[in-house]
Amino acid sequence: MSWSWSQPTEATREKRIAADRPVYFISDLHLGDGTRSDIFMRKDRALLELLGRVRDEGARLVIVGDAIDFYQAWNLTSVLKAHGQLLRALSELADKNGVIYIYGNHDYDIALFHELFRWEVCSSLRIGPDIVVQHGHQFDPFIGPELQSSEWMTRLHHAVERVVGWVRMPLHEFYTPANRVVYWCFHKYWWFLKARSALARKVGLSGYARRTQEWVSYWVRSEAGDPMSMLYPALAGAKQLGAKTLVCGHAHMPGCMEKDGVQYVNTGSWTYGYSQYAYFDGDRFLVRDWITGREFGEELYRAALDGELVDIDMDRWWENQYLGWFRYRSAELRRQAQ
Repeated sequence: MSWSWSQPTEATREKRIAADRPVYFISDLHLGDGTRSDIFMRKDRALLELLGRVRDEGARLVIVGDAIDFYQAWNLTSVLKAHGQLLRALSELADKNGVIYIYGNHDYDIALFHELFRWEVCSSLRIGPDIVVQHGHQFDPFIGPELQSSEWMTRLHHAVERVVGWVRMPLHEFYTPANRVVYWCFHKYWWFLKARSALARKVGLSGYARRTQEWVSYWVRSEAGDPMSMLYPALAGAKQLGAKTLVCGHAHMPGCMEKDGVQYVNTGSWTYGYSQYAYFDGDRFLVRDWITGREFGEELYRAALDGELVDIDMDRWWENQYLGWFRYRSAELRRQAQ
């Protein structure tokens, strides 16, 4: 099997399995080269423990995309050197229990997952009649329709990470001095964008101005509690697919909730300090962090579910968040609670 961003016509591969045994879901490992910009952060031992449980229970493992971060590592050799034991364990699990891999937006060459690690590769998985599993970038309003052109933005982001360290969203999770300054600078850049958009409208380029506003709104909504702005597109997509439950990764924010007759499950990620996974026992889903044991329901998505983010824009977000001297409300409140 061969597939890459240069061969998008081969991108649709659906697989179906019966809901006849437990299933564990992990996604967004982003295994890199083992350096400080490898956001998996050497949690190999913790994931090996989870794989041991999957093996002992005779359960299936579904990796919901973005297991290896080629944009960060640049080559497979460095990933194998940094995470060789973990990848060997995944290959062994594939032989014993079966591992299904659903490719994501970081997976620019799928052949190696199937041929080297012996994973079954697909773009969409249906479990029984009612459960659909996709990576989730399909519902991302920016990456979804512009998957090819989004690649350069991802590469640029990792280049910045290598130079200046953590520049990540959401701010309250990565409350570093560098990130706090970057957010302040981005707000000042927003002033420039507003002025440029106003000029664009005056000269008849309203489409260009609208695109700028959409991009900034996407960023703000992601920061405020709907990562990648994908929650409602995912709910709508589930209905189009005829699914009662949709399982995704991509957003890096775990949760399990129901809205408009659809159950939405997000597997979270294994980046930074997180070790999140979803589990289906044949009847119900739960989402947990492997290391801390914390269980996730709808709490992280509540603002999006309650409609609080509908009218939010950069000015409203900044007015609510910025406390002066590079301090931000949500992050300061979290710091006080710890």
